[in-house]
Amino acid sequence: MQGILVLSLAGIVCGCATSLRTILPGPVGDGIRRPVTPTRIRVALKTSVPSATVKVVGPGILYDNIRHRTLRRFATLASTTFSVGADGAVAMNGVSLKTGRLVIIPDAVGSLWINDARYRGKAEIIARGPGSQAVVNTLGLEEYLLGVVPKETFPSWPKAALRTQAVAARSFAIHHYHHNSKKDYDIIAPAHQLYGGMSAETPSTTKAIFDTEGQYLAYKGAPLCTFFYSCCGGKTEEAANIFPDVSAYPPAVDLNYCQGTPHYAWTYSVALDLCAEKLKRDGKPLNGAIKKVAIINRFKSGRVGLVRFSSDTGQVDCSGEECRRILGYNNLKSTLFKIRIRSGRLQFSGRGWGHGVGMCQWGSKGMADKGYSYEAILTQYYPGAELKK
Repeated sequence: MQGILVLSLAGIVCGCATSLRTILPGPVGDGIRRPVTPTRIRVALKTSVPSATVKVVGPGILYDNIRHRTLRRFATLASTTFSVGADGAVAMNGVSLKTGRLVIIPDAVGSLWINDARYRGKAEIIARGPGSQAVVNTLGLEEYLLGVVPKETFPSWPKAALRTQAVAARSFAIHHYHHNSKKDYDIIAPAHQLYGGMSAETPSTTKAIFDTEGQYLAYKGAPLCTFFYSCCGGKTEEAANIFPDVSAYPPAVDLNYCQGTPHYAWTYSVALDLCAEKLKRDGKPLNGAIKKVAIINRFKSGRVGLVRFSSDTGQVDCSGEECRRILGYNNLKSTLFKIRIRSGRLQFSGRGWGHGVGMCQWGSKGMADKGYSYEAILTQYYPGAELKK
């Protein structure tokens, strides 16, 4: 997950309120501005699943998005299983609808439920082949953010931190929109950003989105892919070291506003034989017990670039991020670590949580606590980027 023009989307536009303020989950104060007409973004909730359960509490239509025709209108849609049959078409409770792209369009905002979560906008079921389908939620960009920001941060955090997250999430989404316009969806949840739909919305994060409405970051003239993560441990990372395909990115910085926060320092220990087994499962067999581990190189930030595991008969190398994947992202929280062997175990001690590129979320809270504005926080973590609207 980890940050953000005129957008358009072909197809049926679902019913939506003229002002999101009329459908907020609770009071948010008088300072909220009336939102602009929402632009559309396609969010893949699932990219390949055998089935999905959808219901609509109220009227709407089923629409064939291949032949561009209404299949039927319903007064309400009880909990219904959608799947892909042997004919390759979307099936409704096992009955083929003779289309590979079915759109479920509610008349009323907030009446759509997908797999027991409530969403704004409409749902599209896209056949991938017998037994496989993608489930896509299409809705306004600002509406989408209402379900992202409360999942990516803590609604109780200071206003400046919430506004910072809103801009970062918006910029990240806009970047992916521009790069995925020819695909079936623009962004994937939760792989790209966490997204809880309408069920996740809170008053404080909703207000932060409205307060920054339409604002995004651009770098060298293009919407910036604003990466973010939990905690940097005092140093951010160069994007090219983690994401080789990313070019033209703001430089890394040294900022220690996350010091003393829950993930600033951590330790992790794993048995040598279990580590060797995990390496083997990942296609990196040592053909023997781990006898030595060494950090071959570090990036300028101090993060581990390459680790070498050695046995009596061989050795395997892993990048720092490969180590995190193999041993578990929640165990090896970052690549800013030291490592040693003691009492038959690998012992790690490190700082931060996440890849380290872009904005440190706990650092943004630390800056907000010290009185920095969201504009200043964004400038610090994305140096050289411009705030645009």
